[in-house]
Amino acid sequence: MSKSRFLVALTALAAAGGAIAAVGSWSTAGPYGGSVQKILVYEAGPSTLWAIGGGGVFRSLSGGGSWSRIEVGLPDSLFPVDLAAATAAPVTYVASQSRVYRSGNGGDLWVTTAFTPPAGSFVRGIALRRGTTNTVATVTDHAVLLSTDGGATAATAGGLDAAATYASIAYASDGTLYVVVQEDPNNTYGGASLIKSATGSAWSPVAAPVPLFGGSPLAISPNTPQRLYASDTATVATSANAGGTWNAVNLPANCGQVMSLTVHPTNPLSLYVGCVRLGLVATADATLAAPAWTTWNAANGLGANGTGDPAAVVSLALHPAFLATPSLWAASQYGGLFASTNGGTTWSGANAGFQSVNIRALATHPLDANIVLAGQGDSFTTAPALFRSLDSAATWSTSHANLNAEQVRTLAIDPTTVDADPFTNENFVVYAGGRSERLPAVANKDGGLYKSVDRGATWTTIDSGIAVVNGRPDMGTVRGIWLDPRSCAAPPPSGPCAAGSGPLQKILAVGSGIADLSAPGMPYRSARVYRSTNAGGAWTASETGLPLPQDLGAGAYAYMGGAAAIVADPGNANILYIGTFLSYPTGVPGAATPSLANGVFKSLDGGTTWTHASNGMPRVGGTGTSHYDVLALAISHANPQVLYAATVKLTDLPLAGAVYKTTDGGANWTAQTTGIAGQDVRALFVDRNDPTGNTVYAATGGGSTDPGGVYRTTDGGATWNSYSLGLPANSATALAMPPRATGAPARILAGTGSGVWDYTETPDGDADGAPNALEAQVGDGNGDGTPDESQRGVASVVAPPSGLVARGTNIAVTTAIASGCTQLNNSANIQADLFPPDPAGSATSHDPWGLMRIELPACANAVVDVTFHGANFASGGWFWRNYGPRRRGDDGTFGWYTFAGAVRLDADTWRLSIDATRQGNYRNDANNVLFIGGPAQLPEMIFANGFE
Repeated sequence: MSKSRFLVALTALAAAGGAIAAVGSWSTAGPYGGSVQKILVYEAGPSTLWAIGGGGVFRSLSGGGSWSRIEVGLPDSLFPVDLAAATAAPVTYVASQSRVYRSGNGGDLWVTTAFTPPAGSFVRGIALRRGTTNTVATVTDHAVLLSTDGGATAATAGGLDAAATYASIAYASDGTLYVVVQEDPNNTYGGASLIKSATGSAWSPVAAPVPLFGGSPLAISPNTPQRLYASDTATVATSANAGGTWNAVNLPANCGQVMSLTVHPTNPLSLYVGCVRLGLVATADATLAAPAWTTWNAANGLGANGTGDPAAVVSLALHPAFLATPSLWAASQYGGLFASTNGGTTWSGANAGFQSVNIRALATHPLDANIVLAGQGDSFTTAPALFRSLDSAATWSTSHANLNAEQVRTLAIDPTTVDADPFTNENFVVYAGGRSERLPAVANKDGGLYKSVDRGATWTTIDSGIAVVNGRPDMGTVRGIWLDPRSCAAPPPSGPCAAGSGPLQKILAVGSGIADLSAPGMPYRSARVYRSTNAGGAWTASETGLPLPQDLGAGAYAYMGGAAAIVADPGNANILYIGTFLSYPTGVPGAATPSLANGVFKSLDGGTTWTHASNGMPRVGGTGTSHYDVLALAISHANPQVLYAATVKLTDLPLAGAVYKTTDGGANWTAQTTGIAGQDVRALFVDRNDPTGNTVYAATGGGSTDPGGVYRTTDGGATWNSYSLGLPANSATALAMPPRATGAPARILAGTGSGVWDYTETPDGDADGAPNALEAQVGDGNGDGTPDESQRGVASVVAPPSGLVARGTNIAVTTAIASGCTQLNNSANIQADLFPPDPAGSATSHDPWGLMRIELPACANAVVDVTFHGANFASGGWFWRNYGPRRRGDDGTFGWYTFAGAVRLDADTWRLSIDATRQGNYRNDANNVLFIGGPAQLPEMIFANGFE
């Protein structure tokens, strides 16, 4: 189920069964914008737009006024790489690296096409021939796939060298296909980086004016197929004869990297160029020796950060009647979407509902729950790096005046500069760490450390003392900031400095550093740990004891890629811990396995010197090799000898992370991961409202078949339960908890690739996903004499019969483990019409019972009984149907199928025999089960597997 569809289902559930039915689920109110790969306008109805980004696939029906996710039929964590749309019918195509999907109704429903890349290859692009809906082509690493029936069938194009690699594809309106060649090892194309074919079976090299590659923009005039434009990202050339000859396009000075090329819909000479240094430039005639260029940048509203730099436009859509209708829409790489209604003279953000901001840092005001700061991570061109909410994450605004960062990866509020009055706007101090790039000029690069003294409204760069590398201060990416809580001017005899006594003076910042790989054992050019004793006014390196690069032989080096996290003993500021990660090439013949120290390091002198403290953590090879990467740390406030660390081997795919725990201050570590699923753990948080320190939260990344989420332990890591209903499947990379009164329910904020998501816990004593109050409505759903709310293996939910709007009387559904396991998680009823139609039945086949979502943590196999109270499945024609991967772990096999492990026990109860290693489990995990299925009234099926 796609990222937000389950949230819609829960909202409908609340409408049907009262507010209690919607509690205990995640929701989001932004921030909106973020990464975008492509934007398209529907020529037959220009108020309709489609856009793809890191957050998924979206559509606007209001000319960009607002956006909605359109992902029914797509895998939950689809990361789109390309998008195509027909001009006169609402037929759209979207590609991920592994699959291509088609929609015949503008994105309301997607179906998988036959475009499947060969083993070991990925989809790199799709192209739809103009004026058609079904003539479509896909390029993969080593092949081109062609279809004339919309992807129902696909054939491999002939005449191509399978040893070559291909990067992108474009269709001219006359049917000519153009493919960018990345590598040509056999010299099949004579070294040409662009080839073309009129038939799809015979290819000829095009004498491209410059070498093209994967990131090279290529554009073809919509109405003049002979007119081509191509760029090597530094220069642009144009051809009037389908690539026979080329002429240089004279760009304006200081364009910098060329991010995109767009041709006017009716004037083949009119060109729009996305320049990373200038913004968007346009000319009515690019073939002139000295074209007249118009520039649109931050002064026109086409800017995305706090220093006036232009947005990096990677895709542009023009109204089909442009300039008569002077509407344009621009997609920037990390800065969101923009729209202009006056031909580009002025621009404004067009991001409402576009959930694609990758939040990698969160900070909540220590006393005022209304104030939240969120940092956007992994951005390498102009972006709004920081957002602020003053109303408890209900609305967001950018908060980046003078902030020179492209990304923010850590935030720290000085607790001695705040007050507890939510009706005052005190100017507390906040620090941000991340990185800037050399944009739009080298002089714009800084050390990645920033400070605000007015609660994040305006910022200054604080990088004095950060080592200068290639002419500018640079410590790579800053990933952690720690403030010494006793470093105010007059600290108390014990404990932290009080609110109002600051500001704090001592700060440690950790990050990537800059390794020197010119020879073995060279000191880092810029340190991984820096320390300030004057509130960021000056910094000195503080990393004695951290390892230097290691020569692995065969020209390969291993080195510490940096420090990702820092925590300190809450009662002794001299005791600190950092988590670190490795960087080294894999698969180099003759290279040794790394053995340099990695994982956790500990300091007993306030960060001046560090010692390795990773005993018991997993190793990348055998005994004596380096330890796994540690990407998150948390320390107990109740016992500072207790820490939790997130470990993962980043060189292995798919990622398989774990949580390790120490009870002796880092001397020894043991795995504490029972119940956690997902790909890796990226954030850890200890709930300070639990005086025992045993309540800990972990956030994980994930994928379509192995969704990540947020997990909680209340027994110090012995067992973990998921709290992830409605959360995006692919990433949870930051955690924060706003302050609350003693006894108040915990509220969790999670940073994801789709913004900040919000969750308020509801009483659920058995942690099965069904709140106590909801289970109390049912009582004893499985008839064993024990209330469901006190049984970890029994969950009862109250759900509407079907549809997004409740129809009829509420239905009680009870799921009970009969044998094999003990714990249910995230139990919920889901409406079947949130999924693609079941091909074996009709639109109402799953009415009125819906589907059950079941998770079984730390479970290899189980027998589970599901009772739909009041049902009568003995009437005939009822089958148990699952929705999910027909091959576990394979998101290319999503669909409906009859679950062979289901039998009907009586008129209203089904028994499911679930094996984590067989069909029926979403996850490719032998010890964690995710299962979605339910009864459907279908015609008698010829085949038992239900594939007909």
